[in-house]
Amino acid sequence: MRHPCSRRTRAHNATGTVARAHAHDAINPMMQRPPNPFAPRTYGQLEAVTPRVFIWRNIVNSTVFVGENAVAVVDTQVNQALARRLRDTVAERFGKPIRYAINTHYHWDHAAGNQVFADAGATVIASRRTAAALVERMPRQKAFLSSRGFDLGPDPRQPDAFSDDLRSLDLGGLTLDFHLGHDAETADPTLVWCAQERVLAAGDTVMTGSFPIFGQPSQNEGLQNGDWLTALEEVRGFGAEHVMPGHGPVAHAEELAQLETICRYFLDTVKTHHAAGRTLDETIRVMEHDLPAWLMKIPEVWGTPRYAILRVWAGLADLGQPGWQHVKPSAIPRAPGVPLPESDRFEPWAQRSQQMFEGGDAAGAVSTAEAATLAFPEHPGAWTTLAAALIAASRGIASVLEKGDCFDAARHAIDRALTLSPGYGPALLQRGQFHVMVAYRNGDDPRTGEAFLDQAEADARLTPRQLAEVAFYRGIAARARGDEAGALAGFQAALARDAGFRPALLAQMP
Repeated sequence: MRHPCSRRTRAHNATGTVARAHAHDAINPMMQRPPNPFAPRTYGQLEAVTPRVFIWRNIVNSTVFVGENAVAVVDTQVNQALARRLRDTVAERFGKPIRYAINTHYHWDHAAGNQVFADAGATVIASRRTAAALVERMPRQKAFLSSRGFDLGPDPRQPDAFSDDLRSLDLGGLTLDFHLGHDAETADPTLVWCAQERVLAAGDTVMTGSFPIFGQPSQNEGLQNGDWLTALEEVRGFGAEHVMPGHGPVAHAEELAQLETICRYFLDTVKTHHAAGRTLDETIRVMEHDLPAWLMKIPEVWGTPRYAILRVWAGLADLGQPGWQHVKPSAIPRAPGVPLPESDRFEPWAQRSQQMFEGGDAAGAVSTAEAATLAFPEHPGAWTTLAAALIAASRGIASVLEKGDCFDAARHAIDRALTLSPGYGPALLQRGQFHVMVAYRNGDDPRTGEAFLDQAEADARLTPRQLAEVAFYRGIAARARGDEAGALAGFQAALARDAGFRPALLAQMP
């Protein structure tokens, strides 16, 4: 299903950029994108909320409760590499055993590090409904996250104990109480309440600092009725001085009020359009065109207004299957009608696509590359060029979920190239650099990407510039794991192969 473009989408398609492309910088100073896009990164640090409660902010938040005898970590991070960083930091900082690792819900980014904490001696705790969701919802969740460009490690470990049975934990002078929460982003939230510190760990029931994700397309939970409003009232009922959100800065009354306002706006407005007999296409077009100024100011890092519209609509009409991803309009920028090279050779088409992107026309670059795959469907270079154009275009899209449209299409293009020519170095290079950059952004293990780089380098068809890319991304992989000596060696190797390779020059700057 394709939907007419909104005013914002038309602007995006014409320029390859959106106003909120760097919104993440504004909401997470710790992860702020530096002027140098390849600089060393800090993948989270502990911030004190109270003397005995700390938050580790990254892609996902982890809350750390420190008692006299033990430590409990709530939500175990998006991958095992980040979980190890968090585990080691907590152990060094407090010198106390991490006795418990608690999941607020089943989503991968909150449970991927369970095994790391279990290996350190922690008891993994979740509700029975979370344990069930970890099994029942796993296949579709994995498929969705893979399509959005996330590298996935082992499946999250199942809990060792159920919060339903424990009800509370004693950390030594600090007690945590478990409460089964009302349906919000998922149907299995657990709220973790610390009365002594007046802190509530709310998981994804609360999200701050950016436009919220109103549910994940793996089951019918989220912004479809009044449930989320009831969940927010439940959160307020604790009288917490600090609410720890699943993503974003610590929440207080103002942040909770804004989330409620967003919920009410979409529930009321979408229902009004539906009741007036408008189609989903029409509702998306009109609502995106008429978004109020206050809502337009909210950064888009994860969710978007379009996702919220689809979420509410899913409670009003049958979309054919749970979730909304299968009917979401593509965020890939395109410019139909671009002038195409008059050549029966593939190379001028690839050059034209690259030139258009370098000139700031990401939509034209993608459309030219797509046309090349029609003109040269059996040439692996055409599909590799398309993948490169799509990945480049993704940099101008704000939402992580919307970027995934480009990532998924690029993955299929690379698959096609490697089906045509299994050892085709440029396609292996594209795949390798993609995996390395995912690891670099997310603090994950870059070995998958490095293996593809090794395979790419074995292809004698690589140009000096492509060999420089291989060396450069090996340097980025080293930087992702904190090996600065290895990173600088990779950048120097890239410059030895191509003295004008700008990314390698940038990566060595402060």
